[in-house]
Amino acid sequence: MKLKIDLHVHTTGSRDAFLEPDQLPLILKERGLDGVAITNHDAPTEVTSLETIILPGIEVSTRQGHIIGLGISGPIAKGSTADDTISLIHRAGGIAIVPHPFDPISPCVNPLRLISRPEAIETINSDALFFSLNAAVAKRMADRLGLPMVAGSDSHIPETVGDAYTLIDSDSKSVSDILSAIRAGSVEPAGGPTPLSKKLLKVARTLRSL
Repeated sequence: MKLKIDLHVHTTGSRDAFLEPDQLPLILKERGLDGVAITNHDAPTEVTSLETIILPGIEVSTRQGHIIGLGISGPIAKGSTADDTISLIHRAGGIAIVPHPFDPISPCVNPLRLISRPEAIETINSDALFFSLNAAVAKRMADRLGLPMVAGSDSHIPETVGDAYTLIDSDSKSVSDILSAIRAGSVEPAGGPTPLSKKLLKVARTLRSL
């Protein structure tokens, strides 16, 4: 079955996000998505749902930049090297994804310099500053390394969930089957950049929260 899943979403479990987890079922229904991966900064998600697919995940701050771990239910220590972080994610039974590998305003890991092999590269990140350039460079990196390409909105507010998503050809809606499909490369990135108007909404909410 083909599933539409936004693989990079932050909820209020991230200090810089304004999306309440209980908003997700309605948002996903409205936007025609089957699920999301919750990838809060340096904090594993405890969110579950009977209404939609929630992939447990985490976005880990490494010395070189961010690494996403999916299928992770426990903490992964921040501050290690990107290679060591990928190894920790694998040991915890998860898969590792390199997000926004060429975004000048995000902590980026260059996948060409990794020794540990991730499962995928995020070639579409809706929040990337130079969206088209980031997507083109990330795609070249994925092609060069022979890695699957995935997409996520990098959403921090309700309005941007689903701006990008990954089409996943999975045997079922189970987390294990979805992760297996990503490992196998049965994925296709889709979506576009987040409009400036939505980015300004995030800025306004950040300023109000200070």
